[in-house]
Amino acid sequence: MNETDARRTAELCEALRRFDSPTIANAIEAFGVRDRTVGHTGKDIECAYPNLGPMVGYAVTCTNDSTTGGPQRPSRFGDLIDALVAAPKPAVVVCQYVGSDRERGCLVGDLSASLYRRVGAVGVVTDSPNRDLPMIQKRAPGFHVFGYGTVSSHGNGVIFDVGVPVTVGGLHVRPGDLIHGDSDGVVTVPLEIADRVAEQAARVLELEQEIYDLVMDSGVPLEVVKAKFTH
Repeated sequence: MNETDARRTAELCEALRRFDSPTIANAIEAFGVRDRTVGHTGKDIECAYPNLGPMVGYAVTCTNDSTTGGPQRPSRFGDLIDALVAAPKPAVVVCQYVGSDRERGCLVGDLSASLYRRVGAVGVVTDSPNRDLPMIQKRAPGFHVFGYGTVSSHGNGVIFDVGVPVTVGGLHVRPGDLIHGDSDGVVTVPLEIADRVAEQAARVLELEQEIYDLVMDSGVPLEVVKAKFTH
C-alpha cells in the first residue's frame, strides 16, 4: 500500500470510529447491500474494554485450538504475524475457535497482544476466552479485546489456518473485511460502501434526534409517532 492509500485508509477508519456500532449498523442498512439479520456478532462476543471506544480495522483471519492435550503440535503463529505485517492498517485479528472445549480455550494474553500491537493490529475478535486482561492494558495500551469471557491458562495453543473465511459469534468474516466493534458488539462494514458509511451514520443520528423529539413532544399525535417506527 502506497502512502496515499495508507492515508486514505487511516482517514476512513478514523471517520468510522466517531460512531458507535448500532449507528454504523443502521447506516449500512440504508444501502441495501445485505440482509438486516446478518453482519453482526451475537451476545457471546463481549467487549473487554468498553472505555476504549470503537475499534476499526481490517480483518486478518485465523483458527485456533488450545484445549487438545498431548505433545505440542505445529502452529502457524509465525504465519499469522507475517499476515499482520502485510495487511492493511489498522488490522484486527479475527479468530475462530476449532477445538473441542471452547469455554476453556484461549487466544490472546498480554505478550501476544503486545506483539500483535507491534505489527499493526489494534485488537482481536474471537469466540474463545482470553486472559491477562489487566496486563494487556498495561503492556499493550489501547489494544481492543473481544471474546467469550476469560480463563487463567493459555492451554496448548495452536494457530491452524491463516487467511481463511471464519465465523465468530455468528458473524462471517473474510480476510480483509472491515471490522467495527465496541461495547454493543462487532459489525462488518461492506467494503463497497465503506467510504459512504460515516456520512450516512451522521444522517442516522440526525434522524434519530428528530424521532426522539417527536416521542418527547406530547403535542404530537401518537399515530404520527408510531409511523416513524414502521420500517
